[in-house]
Amino acid sequence: AKHLLTSGDSFDITFTPRLFGLGFSRTPGPITPRQQDLRAQLELPQLQTYPVPPNITADEAEEVRKEKLLEMYREFAIELHTGMYLTQLTSNRDYADIHVQLMEDLTTLKLDQSNGRIIEFPLTNVSKVYRIVKNDDKWYAAGTPLPNASPTAEQIVVVEFMRRKLAFVFNELQVSQRFLICMELLIRRAQQKQAMRSLTPTFPPHHTQSRQCPTPRLVH
Repeated sequence: AKHLLTSGDSFDITFTPRLFGLGFSRTPGPITPRQQDLRAQLELPQLQTYPVPPNITADEAEEVRKEKLLEMYREFAIELHTGMYLTQLTSNRDYADIHVQLMEDLTTLKLDQSNGRIIEFPLTNVSKVYRIVKNDDKWYAAGTPLPNASPTAEQIVVVEFMRRKLAFVFNELQVSQRFLICMELLIRRAQQKQAMRSLTPTFPPHHTQSRQCPTPRLVH
């Protein structure tokens, strides 16, 4: 059977990041006072078990691992809130620059395709996120031993919505792991906040135009 990424998609794009760090052992860039507030307010979502960040040894205490995970998560969220310029690989293998940004609510991704189109993707509507490997034009599940592994093998993190998917390509395993872990945390946070709002009775909002769209929408 064909892999999901090999079939046509109404909006399938693949990204290759630039200057994308591991989240530790480096000096973060300057952030605005507003971002400092957002960073301080950002806590880990509620999970039964928490993922282990890259470069963390298994013998470290759980609380230490959790603290490092929170630090990596906060740094990633602020980087994405600032915005990242990425390279888009389209289905016909063309490359184009694209800007991706986490919006002020920290629950919506905004994609600027540099052609006048801006599309918003609510993280609350992500159905799943996972990593696969592309090696010699063949697809493998994460962790599968690669026959004749190529040094140019690509680590791909896929974020799937109901009728859309975004695939992000990385050349380094640890960088892809950081992206996958932090994106999962942002998605869980967004979905848990939505669930809490649905359990809390409120009056109808006065400004309905500020409500999130249920599916990715074209802004411009």
